[in-house]
Amino acid sequence: MIKAFSPDTSIVFFLPFLAKTPPLVYKNVMIKQMNPIKKSLLILFLLCFAVSGYSDASNYEVGDVFESKKRTTSVVLFELKGDLLRFIRQHGSKTGSFRQMDTSYTYEVQKGDKIILLKSYKEAEGEVFRVALVAKKKSKKQDSPYYYAVPKQFYQLAFVEHLTE
Repeated sequence: MIKAFSPDTSIVFFLPFLAKTPPLVYKNVMIKQMNPIKKSLLILFLLCFAVSGYSDASNYEVGDVFESKKRTTSVVLFELKGDLLRFIRQHGSKTGSFRQMDTSYTYEVQKGDKIILLKSYKEAEGEVFRVALVAKKKSKKQDSPYYYAVPKQFYQLAFVEHLTE
């Protein structure tokens, strides 16, 4: 015998949670049944998580001094501002094209090196800083201590101090 489904029975068949369920199903049972200590710890954790999200946005100012504490960082300093802007544009392109860079005009920050933010530039690609490099080890290759850098890479460096003069 084949039963024909009426519109009421088909809804109950496909959505069984709509058919006479207790009101606790619609409420968040887990939170209601938590003891107050666990509930307060959960709220504290969520509050700390939300606050840490806002603290990641750092404001870098002219005169800040940063030091590299790690042996390897991805902080690259560029001698020419045009090279840095070209690097930013190519790095953000969606075509996936890679070009070789002339590494004679770049400097990778080593452990113990300090950089001082000298001047801030607002470009179409974002903020760019002119920095002075105080290298831990002097190299013959290093002609000028002045470079350009992107503040997106500064999270790997440790803030040391703020110079006023």
